[in-house]
Amino acid sequence: MKYDRAEIMKAAWVIVRRFQGNGETLPALLSRALQSAWGTAKAEVRVAVMAAQAQRRREALANRPVDEIKAEITCMENRSTLGHEGIQRLAELRAACHVAKQRERAAAELEQKRALIASAEGRFATVIFTKKDGTRRVMRVQPAKLKYHVKGDAACEAAQKAVKTRAARHPNLMPVWDTEAAAPRSVNLETVSRIAVNGTVHEYAIH
Repeated sequence: MKYDRAEIMKAAWVIVRRFQGNGETLPALLSRALQSAWGTAKAEVRVAVMAAQAQRRREALANRPVDEIKAEITCMENRSTLGHEGIQRLAELRAACHVAKQRERAAAELEQKRALIASAEGRFATVIFTKKDGTRRVMRVQPAKLKYHVKGDAACEAAQKAVKTRAARHPNLMPVWDTEAAAPRSVNLETVSRIAVNGTVHEYAIH
């Protein structure tokens, strides 16, 4: 992490102006002020680094499967003593378990929505979702028709790679065939609030 030398110098001069006239020469006072300002800056960096490390640790824990986190929680709860580090670890695990549960529930809901839309196959389905700009979108789709308008395995290697990369980075987006636009479009599964398919309507709360 880089230091903002201009800000450190400003902080040093604030100290100099505060203590000027106490009998110290200006060079001695400035030297002491710089030492103090640098000490403060280094302490702030250490705190920021520690906070970033703690955040990465929490994210890594929350990305583990819920069952795996629960198993470690049970193991720690069964210990006769934990100590300060053990208590801190247990608190982190419990918080991570909560986040992991939310993540897995959200992922399961995305897959349910994807499966429902795909189940229409050659028939029509109506999907209501919120676009990136916040507007409500009602789209009539025909899932099976999409395969006749994309190259798939016949596409060049670069195009196939781009599709896979996009799917990995944006698992919430589902490519569909928009019957009204007569063109391929993407549905944001995260913001889908309603799916009408096979004679049944499915409603979802958007958080």
